[in-house]
Amino acid sequence: MNRSVYQNRNGSDPIPNNSEDHYTEPDLTEDHQYIELDLVQADISTVTAGIHGILAPEVVPPTTLSGTESVIPNGGCGSAPADYISCKQLGCYSSSGISRNTPNDNIYYSLTPDCFVATGRTSVAFRARANNNLHIALGSEDSSSSGTHYVIVFGHSSNTVSLLRFARGSSSCDSYTGSVLRQTYFDEFWFSWSGSYLRAGRGSTVGSDQIMSCYHATPYTVNFIMIATGSGSSGEWRFPNDVACKHVTNSYVSITIDDTSCNGISSYACNSGYKQVAGNTQRTCGFGGILSGYPLVCSVSTCKIDIVFIVEASAHTSSIHSALMTAIGDLAGSLQISTSNILAGVITYDDTVDLNIDLNDYYSASSLDSSITSIPISNAASAVNLAEALRFGFYDFFTLSKGNRFTAFRYFVVIAKTYSSQTGAAVADQIRLNLKNQLFTIGISPTASLIADLKAIAGDDSRYLQVSSAEELYPQFNTLFNNIAVCPDLSFEPMTLDCELDIVFIVERYNLRYTKRFLAELMDNITVSSNGIRVGMVLFDSGASRVFNLNTYTSSESVRSAIESISETNHTDHLVDKGLIEARDNVFTAARGDRTEASNYYVFIVGPFESYPEAVAKDIRSSGSNYVFSIHIGNQYQTEYQKTVDTCGDYTKYTNVDSYQNLINFKNDILQKIISCESVNITIPDCPLDIVFIMEDTDELSVTEFNDMKSFFVSLVSRMIIGDTAIKVGVVTYADGATTAFPLNQYSTANGVIMGITNINQGSNAYNRSSRYVDRALKYIQMEFFITGNGDRSNAANYYILLTGGPSAGNKAAAFGSAIRSIASSNLFIVGVNISSSDDPEFLDTVDDDKYLKAVNFSVLQCINDVVVPNITQCPDSVTPASLVSPSCQLDIVFIMERTETSSHENYVFLKSFFSNIAIQLDVSSSTIRIGVVTYDTDAYTTIALDTYMTPTEISYQILKLQEGTGKRNMIDTALVHTKNNFFTAANGDRASAANYYVFAIDGVRSGASIQAEYIMKGWPSTVFAIDINSGYEKEYRRTAGDNSRYFYASSYANLSAIESDVIAAITKCPVPQPVTTTDGSLMFADVSAPCLNSLIYLYPEDLTEGKDGGQNTMYLMTDFVYTITSCSRITSWEFSHWKSGYIDFMVWRPSGSNYKLVAYNTIYVSGKNTTTYTVVEYERIAVLQGDLIGWRSKGDNLVTSGPCLGPCAEGYKASPNNVQIGEEFDWTNSGTSINGTAYAIKACLEDNTAMAFSTPTISAKIPDHLPGGSFVTLLEPDGADYAEVVNYTVLQHPSYPNSMEYFNVGETSGQITVAKRLLKAKVKSDYAFLVRAKDSCNTTATATVSIQTQNMPPEVLGMPNIISITEETEGDTVLYTTIVEDPSGDSVCCSLESTLPKTNNFVVFGNDTGIRVNYSIMASDAPAFSYRQYNSYIVKLCCDDDEDKSTGVLIVNIKKPNKTTTYEPPGWFMISIAISCTPIFLMALMACVVLIQTMFVPEQRAD
Repeated sequence: MNRSVYQNRNGSDPIPNNSEDHYTEPDLTEDHQYIELDLVQADISTVTAGIHGILAPEVVPPTTLSGTESVIPNGGCGSAPADYISCKQLGCYSSSGISRNTPNDNIYYSLTPDCFVATGRTSVAFRARANNNLHIALGSEDSSSSGTHYVIVFGHSSNTVSLLRFARGSSSCDSYTGSVLRQTYFDEFWFSWSGSYLRAGRGSTVGSDQIMSCYHATPYTVNFIMIATGSGSSGEWRFPNDVACKHVTNSYVSITIDDTSCNGISSYACNSGYKQVAGNTQRTCGFGGILSGYPLVCSVSTCKIDIVFIVEASAHTSSIHSALMTAIGDLAGSLQISTSNILAGVITYDDTVDLNIDLNDYYSASSLDSSITSIPISNAASAVNLAEALRFGFYDFFTLSKGNRFTAFRYFVVIAKTYSSQTGAAVADQIRLNLKNQLFTIGISPTASLIADLKAIAGDDSRYLQVSSAEELYPQFNTLFNNIAVCPDLSFEPMTLDCELDIVFIVERYNLRYTKRFLAELMDNITVSSNGIRVGMVLFDSGASRVFNLNTYTSSESVRSAIESISETNHTDHLVDKGLIEARDNVFTAARGDRTEASNYYVFIVGPFESYPEAVAKDIRSSGSNYVFSIHIGNQYQTEYQKTVDTCGDYTKYTNVDSYQNLINFKNDILQKIISCESVNITIPDCPLDIVFIMEDTDELSVTEFNDMKSFFVSLVSRMIIGDTAIKVGVVTYADGATTAFPLNQYSTANGVIMGITNINQGSNAYNRSSRYVDRALKYIQMEFFITGNGDRSNAANYYILLTGGPSAGNKAAAFGSAIRSIASSNLFIVGVNISSSDDPEFLDTVDDDKYLKAVNFSVLQCINDVVVPNITQCPDSVTPASLVSPSCQLDIVFIMERTETSSHENYVFLKSFFSNIAIQLDVSSSTIRIGVVTYDTDAYTTIALDTYMTPTEISYQILKLQEGTGKRNMIDTALVHTKNNFFTAANGDRASAANYYVFAIDGVRSGASIQAEYIMKGWPSTVFAIDINSGYEKEYRRTAGDNSRYFYASSYANLSAIESDVIAAITKCPVPQPVTTTDGSLMFADVSAPCLNSLIYLYPEDLTEGKDGGQNTMYLMTDFVYTITSCSRITSWEFSHWKSGYIDFMVWRPSGSNYKLVAYNTIYVSGKNTTTYTVVEYERIAVLQGDLIGWRSKGDNLVTSGPCLGPCAEGYKASPNNVQIGEEFDWTNSGTSINGTAYAIKACLEDNTAMAFSTPTISAKIPDHLPGGSFVTLLEPDGADYAEVVNYTVLQHPSYPNSMEYFNVGETSGQITVAKRLLKAKVKSDYAFLVRAKDSCNTTATATVSIQTQNMPPEVLGMPNIISITEETEGDTVLYTTIVEDPSGDSVCCSLESTLPKTNNFVVFGNDTGIRVNYSIMASDAPAFSYRQYNSYIVKLCCDDDEDKSTGVLIVNIKKPNKTTTYEPPGWFMISIAISCTPIFLMALMACVVLIQTMFVPEQRAD
């Protein structure tokens, strides 16, 4: 119902006929009769006589009647009279004043119809004209017959007396005697009621010229004013018109009709974009300047508000309950109640909470008003619990099923009178965390404590209102409307994410009241959709069940509704792992809405209960973009739930809450976590990679550790792109052997690989699990795993990712690791788990430093994912060179590879890697270079034909796949024969136009190779190249190659890479003609090219082709200027004519005093009669100086043709013998014969000498600090040193290393750097540097810095490794083995027992020597316990330290198998039983003997 405090009424009451003293009033003629009179119209149209001039209209101030009005009563204006009577005395008025006439009827007329009332005033000044009896009644009610009244009478009793009374008809409390009315003119009066005094006086100023005053001990309430005249007089009244209303306009409101005059109607409207939410659109101006209804309240047109009134209904409010509920009903009834605007409900509380009205109970304001008004007070307990009332409103009231609209703001309006010890501030703080929740509080006569609590609940003093009674709420309605009916200036932008998230909430069946509200509140901030965030839910206790799937709901509202509809039951079990498993297996599935491109968020809520979710959570986190978030309530088992979200100490996804009630406090923090886009960084390498995970499977690993290892590899896969064009993954398990768990081509997706890894079982039967051999695993993979049949790709690098939990047995890991790393397309990584620092060196030698990664234990393996993944997915340095080596001729090359037992294991990998790396750098194709492979041991085999693979990648890849052999002999001669006869055939791709190159490698002694090679090379251009791997048979293999430039030496298989570039350079040079005599005696092969441009020439050789000078075994020197070298240069070719086949040495001579020194010569075999240009190979182009001369010699006949001299003849000498060697001098002048009148057909072609240059600005070397003087350090090899050229080296001081030169010598012409004197200890000085300048014969120079670093060398354990055998009975303190330990750097050495495998106390180390060379013994301990059956072998490691570096010696101690012979000793009872058994036999034998004797020997007695 809509009530107004004031009512607008018009009426009149008669003046009562009572007497006081001698003054009487007229009889009462009408009882409670009200007459409404028309207001006098302000018609200014007439002119009153005697008034001159035109006067301005009257303007009456609001509170006084002063000034000189000039408006004529009832008419216009005239001239003022001579004595100037003021206009106000004539009764002038205007629209700004109130004019009333009262008849001569003794009836009171209310001024309320003119909106003139006493409320809000304490005095009134007015003007009036009458003959007598001006009556004013001041009433508490708007009636002269009811309520209390003060009465003022001016001019009573024929204008002789004025009176003040405390009631109508009562005696006067004061009077004034005298005439106060002039009757002709208007007179000014005032009256006031202030405090306990009633006063009256004359004039326009209240308080001046007071004529009456009364004290009233119990003053009345004065609300209304009534006037009357009678006793023969009517009256005219003038009151100030200060009754106009004032607009109260709220924000976003416009005034459409503006009429604030008394009874005027004004209209209001909401601005565009806003709507009415409370108040009235039309209001009428009533008395007291009060507009009817309530100001219009507008809010944004989209605003929806759901309000709950939380009203105290206790013993303390029972007396005002009805009035309070009426006021609240009126308040709610003034709201715009509808489904599109505002909905409201009510709960009441004392010590319990009652739900009275739900939000969806009423959709009209009037119905809601009536229902609220009729809410009874049910219990009226004296205790109150405001906190629980707020909780009820928050947790239980605002649900979608109770009418709460998902997009509406939720307003809590608390109305309280009594302070509750269960204060609501903390609950209110939780409610306000959601900006959709707004709180307002109203205190009714509150105590200070309640005020503080209500203000804290409201959160802002502007949201708190205080009144003393229920009725006082009404004047505050507009303030309340502007608070509770207007949406806050908040905007909620739709949440947008840069990712897709699939979130499953995994919630315990316990205290669901709080968890449900928490999740429902989250839905206000999580935008659920089919293509953004999807939400599912699981409940768990002793088991788990799915509540709804990820694809069940596609809006946040529907998800919230589903959450709120869950029944609240408490269970005693809280097994989080069951919930995680249910979510993983039955919610995060494609059929139930899981998306492959979305990250999966597992968000579980659990209380202070023990569970065991870590293992399941770790498994979940390892697979794909899966993340686990823990919301843990309570302070128990925190570590357990922290490890659930992360094993590595990153607990940002763990949230601890102290209680269920405070769960909501962490909403924003948790929200930020679970809607942040987290995803695994998927690595997409720019190259294809074939990766093998190598998983340890020894019996040292527990089941948990094995599973942790699998989870680790699964987590790696989840960060990779798996596919046929990207990464392919296979798995090998190993112990003392290895086996394939699944090959590279088993799975083509990450999910497939993850499934494959998950399904691997521990404990393969393919090997013995008692030991760990890393080298065997690597060998197995290189030989048997990375093959085409397993999906290995020729264009993909092979990456080995090996995980180990301890040191490798056999001490071969480093060697095989180095072999794997030598393969250009292979990379090896080791993940060591719980590896001791003493075992680190082994693995650091196995891989490159940055590829050895460590984890403390198996449980934290996933902590190194971010380190491992970038490493193992980084593309290797380009395997294919930027440019291929492509000769200008066709070459058919065969690699002849040894495959004996000495070249097996890691050696064979090094060998394959060497040839594979060479092949990939050559321009292999059908038209340029072809490559084939022959392998050999006792026999030889065509392994790859020349025409099988026609790209460098293919042939390189296939070489790596060759299988090793176990032959005992390396018969290279057989291999060469096989290659010549069976390999180089058209069927195998051999081309007639291509030179045949034989490139063989060998590591042992085999004679006969040179004979076969000589035979091969007779068929030029067949050429043999020898690669000698420390065979010990250098001379034979140099002869086999036929030329030092085709012989290459490597100190070991591991060092083959050092000669790789030299081999490539040699085997890609086009064949140079060699002098070969065929079986028929004909001579062949001369390299003919275009004539040179720059030459030493006398006559063109082709002009002198016939002459033969008859010289025999003669050498020639041409001294003529045309044959003299004129500049520093080198000879590129010789052009000459010859008349027959044979050898010619073309020579360069250099003046040396009166003699000449032979600098160098080029030898060529020429065929037949011809003119030939011989182009000298690059590395044999002789460097010449200005003044050098040329000459030649032939064995036998002089082959160079000659002719008669046609002009100035050449000058020179010829001489015998012709066996002068390079570097020797010859006296041509005295030992030779001058050449006269003959010209020879020869010239030499020149080019610029090669300038000196160092390939790098700094030449670095690292040497031990103990090298003695004269030791080799390094060799300077600048570019540009031509054949037969002398390079001089000069040493200069380095500005930063002033004292380095004294420690080293540099050969002046050799460029060899050696140690000059004993070096300082490396720990004292380890860095040396000096400058070296190289100058060639043409005076071109190059300078480089030589940087030498010395290092301390670790002690050398000279007698280890070694193997010994001992018996089980070995006694304590027995010396088992003694070794010498020497420190090459001269440091003192100390050794100790590093470790034993297996661990035992059976061994000790003893040594009491000191110095640089000491003896140490490994001994049996004082009480050893050797047992063949328990451990038949031990690995004993001796650690020797010189305070700078350490070395480890290894001794393998085998326990001999017992071989004992034991004599059988029968038990005692056995002999006794034998004795007893033999006794009767003995007795019987004895008796038989007696009988026999008696029978045979005693004489028979005869009778006489």
